[in-house]
Amino acid sequence: MTILVAGATGNIGREVIAVLVARGATVRALVRSPAGAAQLPKEVEPVLGDLRDARAVEGALTGVSAALYVSPHDPDEVQLANLFVSTCERLDVRLVFAGVAVTAQNPFLRWGMRALVNAFLPHYRGKLRIAKRIGRAVRTRPVILGLANYYQNDELIRDEILAGAYCLPTHRSGVNRVDLRDVGEIAARALIDPAFPAGAYGLVGPASVSGVEAAATWSRVLHRPVAYDGDRPDRPDVLARHLDGPKLADYRRSYAFLGKHGVPTSRRDVAATTDLLGRPPRDYEAFVRDTARRWGALQQA
Repeated sequence: MTILVAGATGNIGREVIAVLVARGATVRALVRSPAGAAQLPKEVEPVLGDLRDARAVEGALTGVSAALYVSPHDPDEVQLANLFVSTCERLDVRLVFAGVAVTAQNPFLRWGMRALVNAFLPHYRGKLRIAKRIGRAVRTRPVILGLANYYQNDELIRDEILAGAYCLPTHRSGVNRVDLRDVGEIAARALIDPAFPAGAYGLVGPASVSGVEAAATWSRVLHRPVAYDGDRPDRPDVLARHLDGPKLADYRRSYAFLGKHGVPTSRRDVAATTDLLGRPPRDYEAFVRDTARRWGALQQA
């Protein structure tokens, strides 16, 4: 069994690869450059190619049993996905997608959620079209993992957190966030196990977290003051230090929304995520402790 990961050097792809390698899977990664290949674990076979290149995509998918697709932040994202999905259909490759998706089972709720995204998050319209296209690719036995915000975005503001400020705009009522390590476990299962049921799954963390709560958690773990300042009108654009191009634009628009609107936690989605993991999803404080330890910040506390 060989598994292909497209988007291997991104946040989601890295976590999925870590689980696949730990479970002894044979992993291949489609990367655009030697620099990207150098970021991969030594157990992973790099395949140089671009999602725009039909021959490269076919070569990477040939001989593969399953593939993970994470849509890049790109103006041509729908066309890129169509090429990848159609190639998976032709080569009989199982397709697992992780990203923005509407996963509600009730058709009226699905319609309502799509309408909300189209109205308030228009930059995600393409990603919704991609998820819908993948859901129709029945020959690939598709698994769609719908994600909202995730804990690992805190990596973008490491310097600010360690300096005492949590500055990602987050509504006072809280935003549900998920740990990408949990996503990696579930995606890896879907890629490895042919019996994993096809369908759409909303993956969530156990609770919504506000910006104030996030700051308090970091403060508690680091044993030093960390204050929330994500709603400061003169707040510097910290995202621009780490991101650029369409990805930066998407993140700016997303956090502008999350600063004004909460994202409640569905108990049904928590129960479904728990069933898939075989345990409760990781909470935010566990992520903060693990991250602070990895940063070496606990030693400074």
